[in-house]
Amino acid sequence: MVHGIIFTSWVLLFLTQASLVAAGRTSVHRRLGVAGAGLAAVMVVLGPVVAIPAGRRGALPGDPLAFLLVPLGDLVLFAVFVSAAIWNRRRAETHKRLMLLGLLSLLPPAVSRWPVAANRPAVTAGILFVMMMAPPVYDFVTRRRVNPITLWGGLALFVSAPLRFAFSQTEAWHRVARWLIS
Repeated sequence: MVHGIIFTSWVLLFLTQASLVAAGRTSVHRRLGVAGAGLAAVMVVLGPVVAIPAGRRGALPGDPLAFLLVPLGDLVLFAVFVSAAIWNRRRAETHKRLMLLGLLSLLPPAVSRWPVAANRPAVTAGILFVMMMAPPVYDFVTRRRVNPITLWGGLALFVSAPLRFAFSQTEAWHRVARWLIS
């Protein structure tokens, strides 16, 4: 339950931060951003604390050892995007795109729990694909080009899922996963 509250808080913080910038309240956005950086750090630590015991209990879908790579991979992507966003906080166009990519990296578990997508991997993938396509389409419509951060970060998100799936089936990953849950 704590995990759900904290990760939902991130989504609410993201929406609040975007609203503050849209309203021209950047000084409040910056102050709240300090708390956001702390929340992100807590999430990166909490994620494995929840995922690894779930793998140990066999509470993850399908093959728990293979599936363990899904939440851990999501957290790595989140940490990379959000860390890069914090590093680039003075470059608004880069910062906002990296923060959006961080949010998108966390959405697969949430979307897979939506009633329309529950136990329907193809529906989940379709919804996530539409969400991932929104930023480059927005860039193209408003700027007539796709921002490189949007392009490369989106591609990283897009290709990470099949790559993780393929790697999660290997004996090398299973050895790592068994070590993690032991």
